[in-house]
Parts: sequence; structure tokens; C-alpha cells
Amino acid sequence: MSLVFSSTGGLSELKQTRVLLADDHARIRAGIRQLLSNLPDILVIGEAGDGEEALQLVEKLAPDVLLLDVEMPRKNGQQVAMELRDRKSKVRVLALSAYDDRNYIEGMLESGASGYLTKDEVPEVLIEALRGVARGEDGWVSKRVGKIIDSQ
Repeated sequence: MSLVFSSTGGLSELKQTRVLLADDHARIRAGIRQLLSNLPDILVIGEAGDGEEALQLVEKLAPDVLLLDVEMPRKNGQQVAMELRDRKSKVRVLALSAYDDRNYIEGMLESGASGYLTKDEVPEVLIEALRGVARGEDGWVSKRVGKIIDSQ
């Protein structure tokens, strides 16, 4: 928890959303970590380089949100999301992928992901999605991804 000034002038506690990053590209993880590092309500608590490591870190660190790449070694994003769903894990999954194919999008959402974004979205969309998924919103997709789903 962080302390912030409330609108009434006093100090109040800000609940931070604990985020685990899972992507097999270290540079992508570093960029996302840097983007999120200045936000008082989001805390990156760990990073995973493959699907198996992501599952292990979800168990160990108990994040609120798992920001999950779709294509990773050892277990892909869909396998990770299904396994977490089957375990009845409380972690919320937000898929982040280079792929904007409808099959990938629907596959992740059907596997238990609460949302899906493409890696070329503007940073503000990623932040908005993380906050929305953390609040319990399901089916969170950007306008761009929504158009892909609706177009076919």
C-alpha cells in the first residue's frame, strides 16, 4: 500500500494492483515495467520468461493481474490461462500479444482471460486495461481488438 493525499487533504491508503509480467522477450517486459513504474496504483511484483515459470510465480507471488503473452515457450498463454481457470486461481489474466488474429483473441478469452490487447496499443490503453481487469471487468478489449472480433 502507498500513502496518498486524499481530496479532503488527509493521507489515505491506495490499494495497489499487483501485476506479474509474463513474456518471453526481456525487452518487452522491461518496457512494460518502466511504463508501469511511475503509477502509484500499479506494482510489478515479478516477471516470467515462459508459461511454466508464469504458473509457478502466480502460485508463489499471488498477483492480482497476470499480463500474459500468448506465444511463449514451455506453455503458451492459452495453456496458462486454462490451467489457472481449472485451478480456480483468483488471478485475473490480461492477454498481451503481437497477434491480432481473431482465433488467438477468442481462444484466449474462452480460456479464461479477462481481456486481450495487442502489443502495438498505445500505453494508455494498456494502463486502462490493467485497471479495468483488476476491478473485475471481463471481456476487456481495446477498440482495435473489438473491431477485429466484430468484423468477421
